[in-house]
Amino acid sequence: MVRENFALFLRCADGIDTFTENTLAQAGPGLVDRLNRQDALAESCTIQARKSFKPLLDNANEVRKVQSALAVLQRVAPMLQAPYLMRQHVENGRFSSALKAYRRVLVIDEHCNIELLNHVKYQAAECAREARRELEGRLAQDRTSVQGLIDAIRDLGELLELDIPHDPRESEKIATSRFRLPNMKSVGVFSIGGIVVNIRDHPPALACMLVQAAHFTHLVTSTIEEADSTTIRIFEGESLSAQKIDSDKKEGADKADNAPKKSASSNQWKYDVLEARSIATIKAVEVISQWLPRLLQVAKAAREDEKRRAARVSKRNFGGVGTTISPFEVLITNIAPSVSRVVEHATFCGLGSAPRGSGMDIKMTFGKRSPEKLRALLKSPLPPSQSSRVGKELADMVKVLSDSSTVVNELRPPDSNTLQKLSPLDACKTLGDQSVMTIERRRCIYAFDICARGCSSRATGSGKFDAEALLTCLKTLSEELTRPDQCASEVEKGCELVIRKCCDGLASYVRDRGDAARLSAVAECADVLLKRMADVVREVGNLTNNAETVEEVMMEDIMGLEGAMFDDFLASLRHNVSSCCRMGWLDVQTESKSANDSASMGFPPYLSASLLAIVRCRAQVEQALGDKIRRSEGVSYQHIAMATVAEAVAEGICGEIKQRKSTLKVRQADRLANELQFLLNTLKTYLKRDTIKTVDSTRSMLIGKAGQSSGAQGDGPDGLAALEDLERLGRVYVLCLGE
Repeated sequence: MVRENFALFLRCADGIDTFTENTLAQAGPGLVDRLNRQDALAESCTIQARKSFKPLLDNANEVRKVQSALAVLQRVAPMLQAPYLMRQHVENGRFSSALKAYRRVLVIDEHCNIELLNHVKYQAAECAREARRELEGRLAQDRTSVQGLIDAIRDLGELLELDIPHDPRESEKIATSRFRLPNMKSVGVFSIGGIVVNIRDHPPALACMLVQAAHFTHLVTSTIEEADSTTIRIFEGESLSAQKIDSDKKEGADKADNAPKKSASSNQWKYDVLEARSIATIKAVEVISQWLPRLLQVAKAAREDEKRRAARVSKRNFGGVGTTISPFEVLITNIAPSVSRVVEHATFCGLGSAPRGSGMDIKMTFGKRSPEKLRALLKSPLPPSQSSRVGKELADMVKVLSDSSTVVNELRPPDSNTLQKLSPLDACKTLGDQSVMTIERRRCIYAFDICARGCSSRATGSGKFDAEALLTCLKTLSEELTRPDQCASEVEKGCELVIRKCCDGLASYVRDRGDAARLSAVAECADVLLKRMADVVREVGNLTNNAETVEEVMMEDIMGLEGAMFDDFLASLRHNVSSCCRMGWLDVQTESKSANDSASMGFPPYLSASLLAIVRCRAQVEQALGDKIRRSEGVSYQHIAMATVAEAVAEGICGEIKQRKSTLKVRQADRLANELQFLLNTLKTYLKRDTIKTVDSTRSMLIGKAGQSSGAQGDGPDGLAALEDLERLGRVYVLCLGE
């Protein structure tokens, strides 16, 4: 109704105002009465209007109140939603967002009289305490990632700076809460492997460092105890292979009572114990490789937090209790002893015992109360294959220790005058270095011993000088050794051992065989000297700085064998050729011109036999050695053998002639002179000057015996005609002996 007649109301109001103004300007009798009546009439209209429009006015007032309340609620809506948002963020792990929401309610005054705001602040504080417990639980877990720990440290530090109200009944509330960790004893107190840490007694970073150090100590102890129990179960008869060690941990207690006893003749348990040692070494290296960088990352965060707190010079401490311990002291007192234990454990499992004269002190980390047989096996070196695998793991461990030692030195406080100057990990790094060097030296010894035995077997059985095996062994060591400079002595002695075993094997192969075996051995040595030795020396140079000396020793052994074999072959040639040079026909007595001094008897048999021996020698050497050059002389083996047998033939024939010098007849001397000339023309390429002089002197003696002058030769059966006849008959030998 008001809406429909609102224009009339306005018009009436304007009329009343106009009427009042006009009447006030007039003066006359009865004016006051008229005005009073009009005022009364107006008052009556007002009262009547109020009675008529009261519900409408009341509704309008309520609307204004509601609108004002809605405006207020819209302004405080983020504050009212803070508990709900905080709970959602905490459940989803978004602690930074939860802190932002909590900061909104901190503007509510402690003396606020608004019940709703007080309830919101109480609920937000409850969510903040839950977020604190969640963050403390994350710091106390051993499976939280490093980045997760760093984020939790940051968020918990920011949360503590907001002064969360303390709740005396917090312990009672979490007793029935969904949030409960296995290691949690009470609010902020965790027990890990018997080590109790109250996180609320320390700053978040330092508390995280203490809890993670407790986890590391407990893990180290568990690793050592597991290795001890595994070896004992194996010794008691339980068959435990490398693949089943992890799966059998939980069943160990059930199987211990029902495990069969091992037989006295079975040695399988020994192999299982050695395999268990190698696996224990790998596990120990895994522990230190995973946990030491993790702990140092937390320590760096604690050190940075310590610097920030020192810079702020804050009088407020965390949890109401002051702290005097520093991250570096935690490293020394809580972490370094456990690192030493696990490094000693890995060293003991990988080495067993220290080599004689090494100066190492290897502590027995488990098995001290084991039976004597098991204890002796635990102290023995690992087999080559397992030792090689363990050596790689220990080298990785030393690298982790080296990097970590540098980080620890960076964490040292500048005013640490009372602390030790060296890094607490230096002793562990030194022990790790020594263990790696020992294993790699053993590895070199094992590798060269296996290579030497294989090469010796092949040389003895088939006459092969297997330098390729030595080259492969050196390449493998060059790729896998991490400290080749520390194994230089073993590499040098190993190379010399392999070469010596090959030479001894070839010598044994040739011992009961003939010239063909000797030539085969010479060919093997020549191949090694010409083709493989340069590669071997190059690989030796990659492992040691004394390659020249090693090369000299190896060359001496190989060339010694090659020289001995080839000299024996040449001596055998000389001995065999000596029988071809005999001239028994000169000792036959005849009364007249006989067949033995006749010009028509054909090519002389002794020359034929001698030249055939030379041709056979050439074919034999060419088949075995080809055109290989002898390293010591720079001449081909074929030429040396040809020269040797040619000189043996020439010297043998000259010796036979000189023995019969006094009994030679004229025709015999003339014929022998021509034959010597033919021999000299055929073999002059292979004869030395001294031998040529000997042949010339013998021929001159024969010419003098025949009564000829050195310049007079006829064209009968003697002289040039006889020489041409010899060249014609012996053409096949000349062709075979030609270059």
